Amino acid sequence: MKYAFKKVRRIIINDSATKKHKVTLNDLKNFKIVGSQETVYAEGQDGAKLAAFDVNKVASITAENGSVDEGYLALQVGSEVVKVTNGSAILIREEFEVKSGENTITLSYKAAGAAGNEVRYLYKADSNGLPGDAYTQNAAASAKEFAYAPEIKTITLPTDAFAAGDTVIVDYYPVFSEYEEISNDANKFSMAGEVIVDAWFTDLCTEVDVPLQLYLPKGKISGTIDLSAGDQAAVQGIEIESLTKACAGDGKNLWTLRKYDMANAES
Repeated sequence: MKYAFKKVRRIIINDSATKKHKVTLNDLKNFKIVGSQETVYAEGQDGAKLAAFDVNKVASITAENGSVDEGYLALQVGSEVVKVTNGSAILIREEFEVKSGENTITLSYKAAGAAGNEVRYLYKADSNGLPGDAYTQNAAASAKEFAYAPEIKTITLPTDAFAAGDTVIVDYYPVFSEYEEISNDANKFSMAGEVIVDAWFTDLCTEVDVPLQLYLPKGKISGTIDLSAGDQAAVQGIEIESLTKACAGDGKNLWTLRKYDMANAES
């Protein structure tokens, strides 16, 4: 039979041991299966090749995902997507224009931190709109210090430091009921998992689409990350190298390709 390799629907990555779902990549722009092996020759007199031995067989898949999947990114850095509750690690920057006759500004959110040091600094914007002169927090406002009332989220500006039309820049950390984070630690590396690729062949004779599934018992996720932001959305590169499993009875399978017909599935 002759087929055209038509389309990849999705890549599913599960935990190798438990088979629990880790990631599904379903915004695939392209997909490629790569395989190679090294041939070593036994040579005789004058370099004549007497025999050939094939060694070092490798296989991998590469793809590009049109969206950035946080689960795959976590696998690349050897981490998990962790849900943080009541955390305060996210910096919020707010800018305020000073109004004539006013010496206070009100934050949108309550600043976290030790009492009397919740905001720490505020800044007068320079001519480029960036943080310039810095002022520190204190219990009462003075020429070089500002005061913060956490109950009402209000900052009293330093005396005579700001004029009408000036811009105040405030960096602070509110408490979030929850957020998600991925940590890239220097002593943790990309993970491996069971990989299942759902795709289609097209029968060149009948032009009927034939479902197929590529199965990698163990695929090592590449730790190479290259995400670029610009005039186009970032594309997430997918690189997975097939490994043989090491447990007794697992065999040396790198991948298995199965084509099937759902009409033959037991219902």
